[in-house]
Amino acid sequence: MVTAESPMMKCLPIHPFPMRTTFSTCILVNFAIDPPALKQKLPSHLEPDLHDGMGYVSIVIAKMEKMRPAFLPPALGITYHQVVYRAVVRCGAERGVTFLRSDADNHLMVAAGNALTFFRFHYSRISWHPKPNGIHFSLCPANGDPAEIDATYETAAGPAQLPASCRFADLRSAQAFLSELYVAFGGVRADGRVEVVRIERNPWDSYVVPDHKGLYNAMTSGLLFNQNQASLDSIFLVRNLHYRWERLSLKQIGT
Repeated sequence: MVTAESPMMKCLPIHPFPMRTTFSTCILVNFAIDPPALKQKLPSHLEPDLHDGMGYVSIVIAKMEKMRPAFLPPALGITYHQVVYRAVVRCGAERGVTFLRSDADNHLMVAAGNALTFFRFHYSRISWHPKPNGIHFSLCPANGDPAEIDATYETAAGPAQLPASCRFADLRSAQAFLSELYVAFGGVRADGRVEVVRIERNPWDSYVVPDHKGLYNAMTSGLLFNQNQASLDSIFLVRNLHYRWERLSLKQIGT
């Protein structure tokens, strides 16, 4: 049996072709992180990008519609749920993100993601149920990692004000810092160049939503951070984001 850990899979190229999908519903759960704690999770070529003296990690919870290589028609795509923990970072002069962990509820996407990307996938059982006033979302890792999510998002009431926990002055400045990010950074090659994947998408027009449960265990259990290192800042909802990941490119550190 060929797995993501087999020698054959390890020899496969990373991000060998562009990918396309639509985030039909996407929830961005934003945590302010103690900068030294975040720095410990990053490779040496990346630095936390700070706002108000804090680093940031967003949990991106999304319904992925018809994920596929960009040259294939939508009918051949795979629809599934995905959760990504992405840190806001700098690599030299450029802002972007790096992925600390990803979860998905499709075995094929987990295997392909681990073989062909630097997104750190795990298989998890995920449920997403409409409620009278919003959405109930839950995630349970299949391998027993302490990364459960249990959240009930109130979406029917329409746009809400930023919560008192938010360190941003307004939604516009929060979106500029947390959402206007168009490159994901991976590792460093032997020649010193950094692996990067660039992103194209339509505008991220989000609004604030409250969460009435708020269990994000990876951020408090010690798996990624503990409760003294991470605090919930804000939660945003956006719909119908059309995403395209380009194939891997390389950049010199410092540029």
